[in-house]
Amino acid sequence: MADQPPKRRGCLFYGCLTCVVLFLLACLLVFFAVRFVRNRVTAFTDAAPVKMPAVEMSDADFKLLQQRTKSFSDAMEQGKTTEPLILTEDEINALIVKSSDAKDLAGKVHVSLNGEEVKGQVSLPLSFLGWFGRGRYLNGEAAFNVSLQNGVLIVTAREVKVKGQPLPESFMSQLRNQNLAKDVYKDPKNAEAIRKLESIEVKDGRVIIKARPPPAPGTPTPETR
Repeated sequence: MADQPPKRRGCLFYGCLTCVVLFLLACLLVFFAVRFVRNRVTAFTDAAPVKMPAVEMSDADFKLLQQRTKSFSDAMEQGKTTEPLILTEDEINALIVKSSDAKDLAGKVHVSLNGEEVKGQVSLPLSFLGWFGRGRYLNGEAAFNVSLQNGVLIVTAREVKVKGQPLPESFMSQLRNQNLAKDVYKDPKNAEAIRKLESIEVKDGRVIIKARPPPAPGTPTPETR
């Protein structure tokens, strides 16, 4: 069966943010491939994938990470007060590589956190694009700004490179003005999860995700108004 681009997962699985960043990065590069690579396959693709950086985490530490993300997700689902979920670069990549439901992303995506910036590296097989993509790989990287403003997830691209070369400024100038997360809300599970978040912040090389606090006793809900 031909390789397919990474599939989107529910936000809760990757700690509410990780899947969004990975999905947007993959879609951005695939979009670039469809628009530009069709006529310049050799110039913008490679004949071999790029090896992603190694991720080292013991099974015991990964089990604790899974328990922590699940506790946060469960509390958010149940409307309970919970401490923020804080994920490091290593923890995000461990979720990609070691989670059984992330096999379509393992070895194809790597996330790095630099200060307040999210960066991602992707190596995608392009056989799903047809004969002109067979045996070719789109190897690229991108940098994003990520925030949650007034209940709306905002993801904007700062820089995108393919084969180490930045995309044309004529393309990037338009891309920087777009919220790349706008289509995330088309998935009901993603939309529901994001509504339960108070904030998403990338700070000091960590992703900090805060759940919306439960309403005070006696506060009317949409169902009771």
